[in-house]
Amino acid sequence: MRRFVMLVLLPTITMLGGVGAVSAASAAPSPHLDEGFSIKSNGAADLCLDVADANTGNGALVTLWPCTGAANQRWIFESNRLRSALPGDKCLNVRSGNTGDGAAINTYDCHSGNPQLWRFSGDTLVSGLNGKCLSVLANNFAAGAAVVNFGCNGGRGQSWRTS
Repeated sequence: MRRFVMLVLLPTITMLGGVGAVSAASAAPSPHLDEGFSIKSNGAADLCLDVADANTGNGALVTLWPCTGAANQRWIFESNRLRSALPGDKCLNVRSGNTGDGAAINTYDCHSGNPQLWRFSGDTLVSGLNGKCLSVLANNFAAGAAVVNFGCNGGRGQSWRTS
């Protein structure tokens, strides 16, 4: 009887232990998602969306800046919003809910309003506020260039990639 119990229980215990190990490993959060990702302009070599001066206050401008991988250049996509990896729970925002072409992009306390809703469509980022695209103002691909909300036109100033 004792031998029967060992023959039945040992493989079962081993199997359960293995399942536990697999579950623990697969439940580990992905560093890429937890730490955020960079959003790079396809129109310029190595320029990223950047919260200017790593400002954690409301209204901080978002510009293009040489990619460094720092927290002010990392973004976390959650609930159709792009939250900055900087402390303070700030999200990519169309300033003051402005629906016109050229509206500035900044960061602001995260909320569920349309100025902070974004979706990826191919290589563009489309605003939930008005269906316009995240754009490099006047295709000025230089450090510190302004990023705005502008009617989608398929231009290189509206082309982005994540890394």
